[in-house]
Amino acid sequence: MLTSFTPSVGTELFDNKGMLMAVITASGIVVVFAILILLIFIFYAYGAAFRAVTEAGERKKAKAAEAAASAQTAVITETPAATEAPAPLADGEIPGEIIAVIAAAVASLGDGKAYRVKKVVRSRTPAAGRTPWATSGLFENTRPF
Repeated sequence: MLTSFTPSVGTELFDNKGMLMAVITASGIVVVFAILILLIFIFYAYGAAFRAVTEAGERKKAKAAEAAASAQTAVITETPAATEAPAPLADGEIPGEIIAVIAAAVASLGDGKAYRVKKVVRSRTPAAGRTPWATSGLFENTRPF
């Protein structure tokens, strides 16, 4: 029995309905997987292109930062080692070394701008009992896309 979908040549192959269904199914599976493989290559090419653009931007920023760093020369002087232990701090007071580290971290983020640390205050533990680091991690990991 011939239908309008069966070819007129080689009709003995399609005389059996089961054979016709097998050919249609096999060709459908081949087409679907061929398209999937094509999509994989397209996404891989997009990823490579975006990665190249991002790396070029990072290299450009690194060269600009290197040029800015070479333009600013830092004079390092050695101080004699302290022979006595530092004085004990009052309750809640932050040591000078910690303030210096915080000021250096702020200055490193300056992008050529001058910043000044006016005040350093210890943060309080929130009512939930999380430390500031835990709260920051919570916000970072639960931020919406």
